[in-house]
Amino acid sequence: MLFNEKLKMLRKEKNLTQEELAEKLNVSRQAITKWESGDGTPDIENLKQVSVLFNTTIDELVKEEKNVTTKIEEKYTYNEELEIEHTKHFDIHISQIYELNIIPNAEEKVKVELLSNKEENLKENFKITFDDLYNKLDIDIKSKKQIQDMVINMYLPEKYINDIELNSKMKILNISNLELNKLEYDGDLKYLNVKNSKGEIVLNTTKCDIETNYDKLEGMLEVNTINSVARVEIPKGTKYKTVLKGIKNEFIDAVNTENSNNVIELNGINSKLIVIEK
Repeated sequence: MLFNEKLKMLRKEKNLTQEELAEKLNVSRQAITKWESGDGTPDIENLKQVSVLFNTTIDELVKEEKNVTTKIEEKYTYNEELEIEHTKHFDIHISQIYELNIIPNAEEKVKVELLSNKEENLKENFKITFDDLYNKLDIDIKSKKQIQDMVINMYLPEKYINDIELNSKMKILNISNLELNKLEYDGDLKYLNVKNSKGEIVLNTTKCDIETNYDKLEGMLEVNTINSVARVEIPKGTKYKTVLKGIKNEFIDAVNTENSNNVIELNGINSKLIVIEK
């Protein structure tokens, strides 16, 4: 996300107009307009004022943080896999990691791949357990210690994917080329990236700000959170229906289309959901 996008979102979160922000920073409204349009950037003194006003750092304001897959050199890897024969409900529990990639597998098997640049003894420090019931597969990944750069690639058989329940704490979740009924996430999450995928996604991220990026919105996104801000980035011109539930919640910059099959829902308490069209 670029500085101009961050500034605009931070201003809207504080329910400030461009004029009000300009007054607080002691600059002109035209300066704010220029910064938010990307036609200019503030000098260091103004950046300091912006960081203080919005309780963030200059580094967070100006760095272009890419919520995309982390490049791991695969210096250290550990794999486990299991063959399955029919559609399953996947119940996945993972200890705290950096990133998870959920990827369809053309083979009729589940494959879990652990990647790290630093930790050599992955098999000793991580335990991958499969509990295969008739219509349900429990996947449990526990660690003896936290590994900062840990990335997991989870390949699920596309022929047998239906519902997924995922409980974890991570920074990035990437979902690619999936067509499913429902994926429900419980835990802390910073970035969700959805690429070429269809279905319902439910995020239960209590007291956790989250940014969600869709290359194409096809289905439903439901965000359940408390005292937090969710940002949903979708392609410009996307049609969607908004559903607002809970207490003291609000949409910002959302354009409701009642007859759309795509749905964005906000539930919880005292939270905001900002829709960004790009």
